[in-house]
Order: sequence, then C-alpha cells, then structure tokens
Amino acid sequence: MEDKKLHILKNVGRLYLRFGIRSVTMDDVAREFGISKKTLYQYFRDKADLVSQVVDFYLKNLMFDIDASREENAIDFYFALRTHISKILKYFNNNIEFDLKKQYPQLFKKVHKIKREKIFINTVENINKGMETGFYRIGLDVDLIAKLQVGRMLYTLNPENEIFSEREVATIELFDKVIEYHMHAICTEMGLKYFKQQLKNVQNDVKN
Repeated sequence: MEDKKLHILKNVGRLYLRFGIRSVTMDDVAREFGISKKTLYQYFRDKADLVSQVVDFYLKNLMFDIDASREENAIDFYFALRTHISKILKYFNNNIEFDLKKQYPQLFKKVHKIKREKIFINTVENINKGMETGFYRIGLDVDLIAKLQVGRMLYTLNPENEIFSEREVATIELFDKVIEYHMHAICTEMGLKYFKQQLKNVQNDVKN
C-alpha cells in the first residue's frame, strides 16, 4: 500500500474516532490532508469505500494488536491492554459504533463479530496461561469465563445498553474497576497480590 493512502487511512480513522463517521465528509478529508477531492477519489470510490478500508486497516493493524500469548504472564496482558485502551480513550467518540450500526450495518456486524471472537480467544488463552503459572485458580470454567468477558466488554460497557453512561465508559478508571472485579474472581493469592501491586504502580505513574 502506497505511503499516501496508508497515511490517509490511519489518520482518517482518528478523525472518525474523535468526531464520529457521519460528521466527517469527503470534503473534510480532502481538506485535512491538503489534497483535492479528485485525488482522494483516486484512492477511494466513495465514502462507503473509505469507511470500509479504514475499518479494515484498524482491525488488522491497530485495534486488536494485543495478543494474550505475547505477554510474560497472564496478568501482564491486562496491563498491556490497559495501555492500549488508554491511548484510544484520548480521542474516542462512541458515536463511531452508532454510525456504523446505522449507516453501515454489514460493516458493523463484521466488526462486532471480530471483536467478539478476539476477546473470547484472548481470554481463553489468558485463563489457561494463568492457571498453568499459578496466577489463576486451578479448575476454572474457561469457556464460561471467556463468554462472561465478552459480555462484559461488548454489552455491559456499551453505553447504548444504559448500564454505564458514555462519560463513565470513557474513563480508564472504569476499566480498572472491571478488571479488578474479574481478578478477584479468578486469581490465586499470589496472582491477586501481583495484580494489586501492578495496578498501584500504573495508577501512581499517572499521578506523578
């Protein structure tokens, strides 16, 4: 993919995250990158094509680049995820999901399906790794916990379901509380001690 198109995809995604998809026009995109609409249409057939390619780019390269198997231990995975989410929250506008659902329903279904599968697979890998290394209790129902985690991340933390408000969901503090609740349910004494110390460390880093 040529550099100019790659630059557009990455940065248009940030515009969508900040302002929502519906409010960002092709004129806005052309103006943002200092190019003519004619040049923009050499890369993308229309706005629907641009949205589709932006979503594909983020799915493949940025949104789900946290792999449970890469972290040193099971609990470190959640702190890597926390760092990733903190970056997204700086410019995230929940309208992006609403716009996808209303204007591009097939694309929304695709994104939702991939998110659901990724959360489930990562949780399964994480639970198994945690049990093997003594951070999580032996004999956990891995499938059940993974499904609960999917529900927690995609439904409980979705403002549309009116459990938490958009303002609450946009804070890393809520993520910390949700993960702490999760850890109390699955950790051994050693695991919980490690989690609390790591959480204290990252929260102190923010204060300092």
